[in-house]
Amino acid sequence: MSEFVESILARTVSPNMVTSYRGHGSIDFKLQPSIFRRHSTKENEHILLRELIAAHPEDFHGDTSALETLVRMQHYSLPTRLLDVTFNPLVALYFACEIVKKRVPIKGPDRPTTRTIDMDGHVVVLTVHKRRIRYFDSDTVSCLANLARLSWNYKKKIDTDLEQTSFNDSTPVKRLLHFIRQEKNGFLPEIDPSDLDSILLVKPKQNNKRILAQAGAFFAFGLDEEIVSGSADQIRVERITVDAKSKPKILGELDKLGINEKTMFPEIERAARYITGTLSAGDTVSKLI
Repeated sequence: MSEFVESILARTVSPNMVTSYRGHGSIDFKLQPSIFRRHSTKENEHILLRELIAAHPEDFHGDTSALETLVRMQHYSLPTRLLDVTFNPLVALYFACEIVKKRVPIKGPDRPTTRTIDMDGHVVVLTVHKRRIRYFDSDTVSCLANLARLSWNYKKKIDTDLEQTSFNDSTPVKRLLHFIRQEKNGFLPEIDPSDLDSILLVKPKQNNKRILAQAGAFFAFGLDEEIVSGSADQIRVERITVDAKSKPKILGELDKLGINEKTMFPEIERAARYITGTLSAGDTVSKLI
């Protein structure tokens, strides 16, 4: 872990740039929100949102925007167009130490077979210009977040190559405006088409225990489905590999620094699981007090 900390401290970042981090348990994982990872979720995004709210309306009663609803959905593990990041590199390192296994082909003496391997992880370093950052009440963020309420048939008809007036007069965008105005009454039909193709770093309200514990923020996605270094979104992407064999040792070191399942996930059931796991590992009760 010391090498990781040294590499983070050795980085130089311009005052105009902001760095966030994301941990992946496997180097195969993409910088892609969960809603885009399967066609079935991508095409039924608007239904997933409504089904969860219909089943548990009391949990969403206080939400005043589509972003707040998506943040809560993310908390309950429903696929969304948000990608979690953190401003604390050690938090990202914790998630990069998730144990991920993969079956890979190998050549057998008679015929090809497979075996299971533990995957290396990585910490992804995402650097953006400050002008690419928005807050929870941003108009542009409202546009991106409310895409979640738009049906797939409307979303796939959005043409961001249109001139702005024609774009805002198109039927899918009129429908999007209808949803935006439910949270912002006076919202004008002046959406910049390029905004819907953007990916923005969003600082949400710090009113969620998990966001606070993880120093969390989100990348909010429009119609683009993946962060790719060098794209028009101007997000610089670097990766620091975490060797699979080192993961247990790093998790132990992070635990000594107070970064573990109990602190990253402050819900009582996760704390209970952590405490039980600590005892079963043979540690003394005094460690828990």
